[in-house]
Amino acid sequence: MKFSTIASSIVATFLFIGLSVTHPLSNEKDNDKLDPMFSLPELIALKDNTIPPNWEIKDNTILKEGRFILTPTKNSKGSLWLKKPFNLQDSFTIEWVFRSVGFKEKSKNGLSFWFISDKTSTKNDQSLFNGPSKYDGLNILVDSNSPVGPSIRAQLNDGQVSFKQESIYENSFAYCLFGYQDSSVPSTIRLTYDRNDNDFLKLQVDNKVCFQTRKIKLPKDSYKIGVSALVGNNDESFEILKMKLFNGVIEDSLIPNVNEMSQPKFVTQIVDTETGKTKLIEKEVQDKLDDKVTNYEILKKLDRVEGKILANDINSLESKLDDIIKVQENLIKYINHLSSIVETSNGNNGGSSKGVDALKAEFKDLIGASFEKMLDDQEKIREQTKRTTVSGPHIDDIATKLAVWISPLIIIMAIMAYYTVQIRKDISKTKLL
Repeated sequence: MKFSTIASSIVATFLFIGLSVTHPLSNEKDNDKLDPMFSLPELIALKDNTIPPNWEIKDNTILKEGRFILTPTKNSKGSLWLKKPFNLQDSFTIEWVFRSVGFKEKSKNGLSFWFISDKTSTKNDQSLFNGPSKYDGLNILVDSNSPVGPSIRAQLNDGQVSFKQESIYENSFAYCLFGYQDSSVPSTIRLTYDRNDNDFLKLQVDNKVCFQTRKIKLPKDSYKIGVSALVGNNDESFEILKMKLFNGVIEDSLIPNVNEMSQPKFVTQIVDTETGKTKLIEKEVQDKLDDKVTNYEILKKLDRVEGKILANDINSLESKLDDIIKVQENLIKYINHLSSIVETSNGNNGGSSKGVDALKAEFKDLIGASFEKMLDDQEKIREQTKRTTVSGPHIDDIATKLAVWISPLIIIMAIMAYYTVQIRKDISKTKLL
């Protein structure tokens, strides 16, 4: 098996989380697919340290109170292996039930599940979490020392490269966050492979999908199946409670991917240069196309924009603009009428108090107190002018000042009417779009 050439090509394409898996259900019952020869019996029924004949334990592993304890003490290690190799034909499902108790911090402890070629040596090489560092096959690792904290991850190897415990995370093609430590409730991992479904490989943890891919092809070969563990100077105890192997895909493997496992969230630290305060801004986990915009991302943004437009009805805004336009039109009529009256007053021999009173009555609703006071002042000036020997020019000056006051008002109203009409046109275009 040449797994190393495959691993690099599936880093960005192995996940199909969020898509349901369709698979023809077998007519066989899951119990009929169970292979007792490659499964652990009911451990609770066994006496302590009574090892099943088809299994082999190594190092510090003990059977106690219905469970295999791989790491019973500090600085211990252990493993559990099937004696007979499993001959893979078309499909299989493996379920491991385990737990970690006694410790909950970051450490170099780890638990590895192995599905590797029978040609891989496990006697002399035990440097990778008490398992082989140079193996040909698949390794599922559970540990808390990764850059993202407690996690479960998968590594492929073709037997040509020796993996180191410190750099194992760089060789993972898939991983998920997994809070497994110091839990009284056991966890179940389920590994499924189906050659007839385009080499479908799937890992579930407590019926949640961690990853699935069709980029890995497992050859028809003989495989070793086992589990190994290693702990340092702490009391973390890795325990195996059950293990079942099915010759085929079981129904639980076909659970739709609606409950995927948590993925790591990356954050950016921003430092305020003035105050020195720092804050973290969360970013979405993306693939290697961080600096590119895909068609799917554009579609999502367009959907959000469309939703905002549909959620905000602009009919009320348009009706308000219509009302504003009507008000502006009426104001223009009033201003034009006012201008004509002023021009008439200017040519009426200096005007008269009757004309001013008519002007005030005509625009009573439009003019305010200040404008009315200005007209009264104009009337007083006109009366004073009559009693002087000076005629003509004084009245003309007043009319000119009045025109100076009214002309900017007419211009402002005209500009407001123009821009109101333009806004209405823009809104109409938006509705058409």
